[in-house]
Amino acid sequence: MSQAEAQSYFAYVGCYTTPQRQARGKGISVFRVSERGRQWSLVQTIAAGDNPSFLAVDRTGRYLCAVHGDRSHISSYAIDRAAGTLFPVSANGTSGTNPVHLAFDPTNRFIVLANHWTSTVALLPFDEGTGEIGAVVDLVVLQGEPGPHRIEQHMAKPHQTVFDPSGRYVFVPDKGIDRIFSFCVQDGKLQPTKQGFVEARDGAGPRHIAFHPTRPFAYVANELDCTVVAYHFDPTDGSLKAFQWVSCFPETYTGNGRASEIEVIADGTFLVVSTRGADLLTTFEIEQETGFLQKAHSAPCGGKTPRFFTFLPSEKVILVANEGSDNIVGFDVDLSNGDVINSQLCAETESPSVICVLPAEKGVQV
Repeated sequence: MSQAEAQSYFAYVGCYTTPQRQARGKGISVFRVSERGRQWSLVQTIAAGDNPSFLAVDRTGRYLCAVHGDRSHISSYAIDRAAGTLFPVSANGTSGTNPVHLAFDPTNRFIVLANHWTSTVALLPFDEGTGEIGAVVDLVVLQGEPGPHRIEQHMAKPHQTVFDPSGRYVFVPDKGIDRIFSFCVQDGKLQPTKQGFVEARDGAGPRHIAFHPTRPFAYVANELDCTVVAYHFDPTDGSLKAFQWVSCFPETYTGNGRASEIEVIADGTFLVVSTRGADLLTTFEIEQETGFLQKAHSAPCGGKTPRFFTFLPSEKVILVANEGSDNIVGFDVDLSNGDVINSQLCAETESPSVICVLPAEKGVQV
């Protein structure tokens, strides 16, 4: 692509919609995005049922799938890569309640998702030729001793499904029982790794995990105690071993907060964490030989309740979904020091909870 085309994208924004969530969303919104993520124009809002709260694009880039928070189903949509618009394809049950996250396995033949309220991880077949989602073929019940948090930790609560960079292992942070589970997808089944799970600190509430792109390190955002734990990751057997604990908060912050999203930028130099309540983005420099984190900067997220953020493929722009203030805000990242700068309102959209960014096809001007 030319430079101009490489900076053109479609952004798919999922949201919460139901009164129980005090939500205001209307479905999945599609935006044209240009000028390094700063110019947004609405293309489509598709009524996608209740709470299309997490989205993922399959490995061909032809289909978008949504899990429906607080409900019990997953849906798929065909993507018109020229126009960016979505067309419904299929839906199926998740054999559980409140699916919160999904991931496509490396073969693109299966979807792994987390049912938050029924303590299960589900495996569903996916047909990349048609975009059809099949019925659940495997369901694993997560078990363990609940953590000490009197409200959040009364049972297992898986919150994410993420494959490591090699695609061999899928990891499931569970904020209810303070564990991070690991599986392989083999012969249409979820097979626990030899380690099976690693324990977090009591009351930590592991929420999301991110891997260094080239080094054997993984980083977990703990929602309840607002920390990041660094782990050595063994790619031969999928095991994790903790080696550092750091707070998401600046030293002068004395309030409450909950960690939400965590990502490592593409070159592996910096880690970014979002914190709700404090409404901050915090960056950490990653020491490349050891994996240790050094806090770099904290900055306001440009709104309220930053449930999710993502990078543009350039990795120099962060897009933040501020659920509580109904907006998406863009930031530049100074790769020399990790500072988050030049905030700009990109779009106003109700109760956003996730953003999927897909490059426009070559020759498409957006």
